[in-house]
Amino acid sequence: MEVLGNYWLRRILVRIASVVVYEGQDTHTGMPVMVLKGAQGVPALGEGVLPFLEETPEAWVLEWPIGAVPLSQYLGVADLERLEHWVREMARILASLKAQGVSHAPIPELCLVKGKRVWLAGVGLKELSGEPEKALAALARALAGERYPEFPLRETLERIEAKEDPLEVLFSEPAHAHGVQETEALTPETPGQEDRPLQDASSKPEEEPRLPSASRKVLSVDPVSEASNGQEVSPTKETTPPEGKTPSRPRVIRIEEPEEPPFTVVEPPRPRRRTLLLGLLGAVVLLGLALLFLRPSSPSGGGYVMEFRTEPPTERAEVVLLEVPQGSQMVPGRVLLVAPGKAEFDQEGVYRLRIRVAGRDPVDYLLEVPGPPLVIKVR
Repeated sequence: MEVLGNYWLRRILVRIASVVVYEGQDTHTGMPVMVLKGAQGVPALGEGVLPFLEETPEAWVLEWPIGAVPLSQYLGVADLERLEHWVREMARILASLKAQGVSHAPIPELCLVKGKRVWLAGVGLKELSGEPEKALAALARALAGERYPEFPLRETLERIEAKEDPLEVLFSEPAHAHGVQETEALTPETPGQEDRPLQDASSKPEEEPRLPSASRKVLSVDPVSEASNGQEVSPTKETTPPEGKTPSRPRVIRIEEPEEPPFTVVEPPRPRRRTLLLGLLGAVVLLGLALLFLRPSSPSGGGYVMEFRTEPPTERAEVVLLEVPQGSQMVPGRVLLVAPGKAEFDQEGVYRLRIRVAGRDPVDYLLEVPGPPLVIKVR
């Protein structure tokens, strides 16, 4: 591991000409940073730009938000709904920079995301100066991969790339409202359809993510749906679904023909067997009481158990806890488990995990608890 001043250089994110970008760590505070070694240019500041910490003759040092990950981890497998939000946010940032006279061409390795937040790194770097319109369209194509023809913003990005529309159309509210009016005007009205609610045009059936190129070694973590592989997954803790959402699995009520007759069967008492039955009943009661008092108490106190699987099942993956939600008593930095297996979490919320497999680069993953099991696919 290299050291540059007060910073550890943990791993290389990308090389851009003579500039080498590292994921690093402050040796004094332990906070994550991004180090651009050999950077040349004038660093730019603004909303949505990675905060600037220090400029030395050798490098730029930028703040790395806790829990944020590079967009390069989603190349070819990005969820289209999330990608749409990220593209709109990046368009807003790029348009603001362009109004300041800064033309920035983002690349996946220097775009960090955390939930719905987006940050651009290396703004002002000479090697990244270029046309933001073409760079944004190329970034969306790389993240969507083979599903790019289904991307809702594809036509808008093509017009922006051809300089027919400005970047502002991606986040301008009047333009969005105008598009909705055009959609309503083009929808033919037929009898019986006037009272039907409008279907959200952006909602699409969820599709299984495509596999990335076989030439790249990828470690992916995917949530498993309740009905995957035809196996029924029983939740470890029953939770009430949020208002407005349907539960992931309906409750089943069985209505069967009773085996007992509709009338009471009266049999003459058998004195010889009554004593035996009373003794057996007393033994069952005593056994139940013994099991009740001798049963070990649960140490969890009402936690949330999440299942981790590996594909293929023979692989082993080490899961490290990096960040916990507010109110959790779990200690970051420790190993939760070696998958496949189960781990217990004490609070609901989003946990940041680092998954390590021998021979592969580690992957940071934001896990929402409670949720379905996760599959760690090693390719």
